[in-house]
Amino acid sequence: MLIHADADAFFASVEQRDFPALRGRPMVVGPQVVACASYEARALGVHAGMPLFQARRRWPELLVADFRSGAYESASADLMALFREVTSLVEPGSMEEAFLDVSALDGGSVEEAGRIAGRLRERARRELGLPVSCGVARAKLFAKLASRRAKPDGLFVVDAETEARVRPRLPVADLWGVGPMTTARLHDAGIVLVADLAGWTVESLVERRVAKAMAKNLVAIRDGVDDATIRLPTARRSVSSQRSLGRSTRQRSVIQEALRGNVIRALARLGDDPRPATRLDVHLRYDDDHAVTVPGAIDRPTRDPAILVGAAISALERTAYEEDGRGVTMVGVTFGLPQVADPGVRA
Repeated sequence: MLIHADADAFFASVEQRDFPALRGRPMVVGPQVVACASYEARALGVHAGMPLFQARRRWPELLVADFRSGAYESASADLMALFREVTSLVEPGSMEEAFLDVSALDGGSVEEAGRIAGRLRERARRELGLPVSCGVARAKLFAKLASRRAKPDGLFVVDAETEARVRPRLPVADLWGVGPMTTARLHDAGIVLVADLAGWTVESLVERRVAKAMAKNLVAIRDGVDDATIRLPTARRSVSSQRSLGRSTRQRSVIQEALRGNVIRALARLGDDPRPATRLDVHLRYDDDHAVTVPGAIDRPTRDPAILVGAAISALERTAYEEDGRGVTMVGVTFGLPQVADPGVRA
């Protein structure tokens, strides 16, 4: 049995924990771009990746907290340490979330896993001052969906009967890792729900321009043999984030906002890895499937989101995408990380 534990609105929750005047108020973590919005701000329509000046112009009541990377890294380290007190089998997904394999604990039943998740949430609130939502299920997909359902600050358990009933009814658009472009291709093929994958093979999905790795994942999800394996983290050489735009565009605001969001997500995916970015690459894909990569200029290793967003936007401008006759369908960013001699550094 797996638990997907995910701290709610992590950056904002750390600020609200440390500064009581921010609690219950619509607030965001800046500085130039919204790195995280509290649930009170999300209720207004504020979201990560939004330019801060735009958010404050539209919602003057927003409170803004400076981005304190040290505070978030410390809170992340405390959170991961708490997870590893529950089980040594922990796979971080970002600095505030992880999968925990609790199959070997107290019989590994779904009921016991739910109780373990409940105690974990209580400890996170009591000892760390952070709200953590948890999803419990047999495999990663349903554990992730369950924690999403549990938000904010809740617990949702998926037993075998519920999984068997819900699996075929899942919209493919809601599946973990399925972006707008893949969704559109699946819908064009008449595949809207997981049940619609009946009769499809990996090869036939690839013929519909679905990436082979995604096609294998979709078939595994259909057959109920999807990923339930915890992969212990090792030091990596880079971290990336990309976003399909869903439609071809050359609109500056759309592309820049997507790029800002990718910078924030890539930083979050570093988890408790303390290494800074030493290089930056911006990736674009056009509507003729031609892809380009443009390096960004970083004067010194950094994790400062404002510096990295600025470098990414500068690199984006060098592609001259607005003057190009083609439209952009995907934008992404990759941060290079320094190599480490210590194999215990976690990514």
